[in-house]
Amino acid sequence: MQFGKLCCLALGAGSLAACATTPQLSPDEQALVANEWALVSIMDDNEDVRLRPQFSNRHTLNFDADGSLMMQLDCNRGNADWRAYPGSAGSGDLSIGPVAATRALCPDPSYGERLASALPGATGYRITPGVGSLTIITQDAVFGFEALR
Repeated sequence: MQFGKLCCLALGAGSLAACATTPQLSPDEQALVANEWALVSIMDDNEDVRLRPQFSNRHTLNFDADGSLMMQLDCNRGNADWRAYPGSAGSGDLSIGPVAATRALCPDPSYGERLASALPGATGYRITPGVGSLTIITQDAVFGFEALR
């Protein structure tokens, strides 16, 4: 009899713990998390860069539901915290914390350092679900991404 009560208590506690650790994500946040994003363009006041696929796939973002962001920054790796604040459908404010990254010297052309330094200045995002595109607006540039999966 005691064993049965203990099992019920353990199952109940486990269920509560699972609920407590599963964040409620908005549809926009779910779209961010559901994809791996490859950098395809960078636009600022001085230039409009379009990356060829072999360079694009070396610059990727992976948003995790737990609020962590994993990055492939060309020959380096990085991570940061993130949070989206949805506004209208498919867009809103985006906050990305400081990027911790490895510091290998990557051969040119490399956009990893630029991405790592600009992302903490993110102010907004725009997702086009049917197209699989993500735009991240920072204080210095606009970064375009395409979904890889």
